[in-house]
Amino acid sequence: MEAKNNKTPHDFFLPDFCQAQSLFLVVLVTELLAVLFTAFDWSSQASFWSILAIYSVSIQMVTLFSIASLCLLRNWLSNFDDWMAGLLSLSIILFFTLLFSLMVIVFYWILPIDLTDSFQLNFIFRNILVSSLIGAATLRYFYLQLQYRKQLTLQTSAKLDALQARIRPHFLFNSMNVIASLTQIDADKAESAIEDLSDLFRVTLDNAQEMIPFQQELDNAKKYLSLEQLRLGERLVINESIDKQSLSVLIPPLSLQPLLENAVYHGIQPLPEGGEVDLKAIIENGKLLVSVSNPKSTQKDHHGAGIALSNISERLDMLYKGKASLQVEETDKQYQVTMKVPVTV
Repeated sequence: MEAKNNKTPHDFFLPDFCQAQSLFLVVLVTELLAVLFTAFDWSSQASFWSILAIYSVSIQMVTLFSIASLCLLRNWLSNFDDWMAGLLSLSIILFFTLLFSLMVIVFYWILPIDLTDSFQLNFIFRNILVSSLIGAATLRYFYLQLQYRKQLTLQTSAKLDALQARIRPHFLFNSMNVIASLTQIDADKAESAIEDLSDLFRVTLDNAQEMIPFQQELDNAKKYLSLEQLRLGERLVINESIDKQSLSVLIPPLSLQPLLENAVYHGIQPLPEGGEVDLKAIIENGKLLVSVSNPKSTQKDHHGAGIALSNISERLDMLYKGKASLQVEETDKQYQVTMKVPVTV
């Protein structure tokens, strides 16, 4: 029989039974089934523990031999279509069910215990039926579980793309406003700003990676700041304190620039005298801490800032599964946002 599907084992619905965790869960569920069967079959004339021992040994033997075979054959089975792989997996389970059912009957012959032919046939038929129902239901569960994980991954990816798309136009519109304001003041600076904007968008739009080094994200952010400094001049002062070890840490693209944009538009721009934006990056307790602080404006409209921070927070939650965070600290005079992400290189 030839394989028809060359999907990777990682995309295969059958769990990796070679892993200790998978083996433990299967053995545990099998023992619960043994207890359940014993409860239905137990009577006052028989010992509960004796019946449980018989069920446990017989069911566990079928289970252990089945999952051992599926462990060894998983890579081979993953080459088939899902329905064929499921049929072959079920056939393996039924094979061991039949094998151990026959071994039990042979054991009774050796004792010797006189078993009628009808009892033997009913015994084998019942075991095959129960095993096929439980095996098919279990394999179906594994298949649906994989489909759910795939759907969740697609939804997460689509949401990340949507959030990314919401950030990029926001930056584009603000940058175009900067250039528009420069065209009537200084044509040379406007041309320089257009070149910086072109370089920045070439980097960000061509980057299809989910994660990039902090060094690259920092370089992109500096291109943005150069545009803003053309517009604000001496009103905008940037102070940097960057730990060199942080430069190789991977972070989501366009996660730093919106933080700086908030600091400029909601902190520096409303102040006639301008102010300083402090950018710091350090590694602490296995996490990269990136903080952006700015003087706090007396204006109450922070709607745009809230949207951008909410977008970044959602991206961090989806990418790091709760292991990253975005914290906001406010005082009467200062506003600070700190992004914490696990260190990955």
